[in-house]
Amino acid sequence: MAILLRSVADYHHTVSVQEERSRSIAVHEAWLPSEHPLHRPRHGGKQRVALIAAVVFFLAPLLAILLGVRPAQFENRRLAQAPSISDGWGFFTGMSAWASDRLPFRDSAVRSTDWISRNVFGETALFDTMRPASPPALGPVAPLPASNDLRPPSSYPQVIEGKDGWLYFGYDVEGKCAPTRSREEVLSSLQRLRSAVEASGRRFVLVVPPDKTTAVPGHLPDSYAGRDCARAQSQDFWRRVTTQAGALDLRKPLAALGNTGVPTYNTLDTHWTDAGSLTMVRSLAETIRPGVSDQWRAEPRQQRQTTADLPRLLGRTGADRIRMYSLAPDGLRDRTKPYITDITKPAHITSPPGPGMVTTPVTMIGDSFSLAPSRYLAATFSNLTVLAYSTTSTDVDALARTMAGGDVVVLEVVERNLAGGLPTLLDPGAIDRIGAVLKSRPVK
Repeated sequence: MAILLRSVADYHHTVSVQEERSRSIAVHEAWLPSEHPLHRPRHGGKQRVALIAAVVFFLAPLLAILLGVRPAQFENRRLAQAPSISDGWGFFTGMSAWASDRLPFRDSAVRSTDWISRNVFGETALFDTMRPASPPALGPVAPLPASNDLRPPSSYPQVIEGKDGWLYFGYDVEGKCAPTRSREEVLSSLQRLRSAVEASGRRFVLVVPPDKTTAVPGHLPDSYAGRDCARAQSQDFWRRVTTQAGALDLRKPLAALGNTGVPTYNTLDTHWTDAGSLTMVRSLAETIRPGVSDQWRAEPRQQRQTTADLPRLLGRTGADRIRMYSLAPDGLRDRTKPYITDITKPAHITSPPGPGMVTTPVTMIGDSFSLAPSRYLAATFSNLTVLAYSTTSTDVDALARTMAGGDVVVLEVVERNLAGGLPTLLDPGAIDRIGAVLKSRPVK
């Protein structure tokens, strides 16, 4: 007890001394003589360096903008849009992406990081901020192999660097192993959409371009994150999407063409070549009108150079050279037209009908895999409208009205997006609305 009382007394004495010292000092501690025990400099050497660094960090981008430097769009996506105050909390969460995308010289910094990582440390730089948005999985979509390949989305590579300089899109794997919707939900939605379209008197055709990892797997590395899972899921996907959803299976004709030495997919880009897309055009036309392509004559023409999308995700640049073709549906006259480059709004293709052409009005709802075929669709379809299915997320009625303009509705969705359950077109509410609009405008 005596020890306790003595400790309390010492504490109060110390506090009293400190209070007395505080009352006796009339100036700020930074202005005291340096030998004073309570002296503390306002800004030490490290503080000054930090302050200067902060000023440079915040003012250098502003100065660069004032001098005319503008942020570059060097990835295969648009720059993030400025968030709106009407977004609520999303205004604050979206500000980071907007500010990051608009930093001057960001593209140079990314490329420098990639060069240093490869040449100094001998490994690929990981740019996590450039990963495509993909919601977490809702659970297994099919029996999965007993392996460690089922990973959270953040652990899948954004780009898979293959052999011989080939690049593959990492979402080919992630979409199958970490889907947004279960396989059952996807198939159920496709069957529901087919029923809605067919109930209005229209025909429904589902076209699924295979992923590059599916169609041209020979250049994949021997090991990569999600390999076993993606292979098993791809096999299950194709077995069920063809039998239960009635999708066109383009794998065999693409493989047959590839075996002749004709490239069907690009080396550095995730999309197919003109030769690959022409295979889809022929299969689609034959499905709608059997025998229509018997007289078609396609011949190789000049090459075109395109900026590849996958190197951008690695902070690099690259281009593919793609062989173009002429296409004469009657076997005599080339009827190809310029490529469609924008399907965010309905793109109408009309051509005078003739031999070897599909003359039935057709509406194609698709994605970026609908762009390369547009040159050849224009040669063989006399009345075609193409629109992106992403329109569903902004104006489902506009998409439904566009679908109503065709007697045949073609839905084109690349394998990874469909396996991953990404299209909002698969939402039951969207399908119900589409069905209602089509029902109000039936084909007679």
